[in-house]
Amino acid sequence: MIIRRIPALLLALSPIWLSTPLLAEEVNQVDPVTTIDKKLSTKQAEIDTMASEYDSESGQLQQLKNEQAKLKREGDELGAKRNRAKSALDKQYSRLLEDPDTDLVSFQKKYQQAWAAVKANQNSKLETEQAITENEMKLSQIKQKQARLNTEFSNLEEQRVEARVKRLAAELRESSVLETSYKTTCSTTMTLAECSSQGKHLAKQKAVKSFRSELMDNLTESVIAKQNVKGVQLNIHVQESQIIRAGFEGNNEYFTQMQAQLQAKPEAIAACKLLNVSSRYCLKGDAAKKANDKNKSWANVTVRSDQYNDSVTINGIDYGSTPVELVLPTGRHQVTVSKDGYETYNQTINVKGRDTVWVKLRPSKQT
Repeated sequence: MIIRRIPALLLALSPIWLSTPLLAEEVNQVDPVTTIDKKLSTKQAEIDTMASEYDSESGQLQQLKNEQAKLKREGDELGAKRNRAKSALDKQYSRLLEDPDTDLVSFQKKYQQAWAAVKANQNSKLETEQAITENEMKLSQIKQKQARLNTEFSNLEEQRVEARVKRLAAELRESSVLETSYKTTCSTTMTLAECSSQGKHLAKQKAVKSFRSELMDNLTESVIAKQNVKGVQLNIHVQESQIIRAGFEGNNEYFTQMQAQLQAKPEAIAACKLLNVSSRYCLKGDAAKKANDKNKSWANVTVRSDQYNDSVTINGIDYGSTPVELVLPTGRHQVTVSKDGYETYNQTINVKGRDTVWVKLRPSKQT
């Protein structure tokens, strides 16, 4: 039987024990994990919207390229038709030298119409090429936004893990006053003092076990914590205890009713083990702080080249043509700049702060 109350023992304890549950309650009023979850949901909606926009623009780009291919075929046919009209007109001019009454008007009109069709086709191809360029630039901008949103999402996920670990660590440090009772059978060879000591010891063991079970049940992420509890040192201590009632109740059974103040003093990485996350989230000190600061360091990077309509790829992600401006985490990154007819630039850069990568593309030896 486990009873929660505030009896004489708790009132007699130091005020620090009274303040602990109150502080925990204040912390739980605003759960940072819930706040981050809302931000993650909002950010995921932005990512989904951007993905939908990218798919739409990609579809438009494909349509434009199909239109471009169609205009090219039509242009070839119109060019051939214009050449035939020009050849027919040239023949009529030759006949005109022998026969001044030769009619040139109809042949000249056909040639003019063929030229007009070629011009219209060229204008359509130019407009389509411009639309393709604008569409590709927009896709490049969308990719940059997607990369930024994905980075922000990853940062929020990192913050969420940190908040979960911090919340669980606080929950594990709570204390509680429990009332428990235990019956033990004393041996006929035991003295009264030994029997009383055994009853008190076993009652404390039951209180520790009950407190451990209660502590795990009350965790916000109780389910996952119970799955990973094996091997985790919670180090539950009986801070204070008081016997309420004790004595024999027949058949050599010794009854002990006890009130105890208990608190868990878990190992440093207990929260990380229970949540099954990296122990670095639980480590403290300057080394851990420097590692976290390094992981969260970002810099603005610009990639430029001496060519137009090139293609920039960073860490396997295509960012369109230069100039490309984006934010990268400090560290090493693979940068590739390519263009048909030129040798591909492929280098690993070490980002330490704001930087500009200048690329000079050399003509391909094959061309």
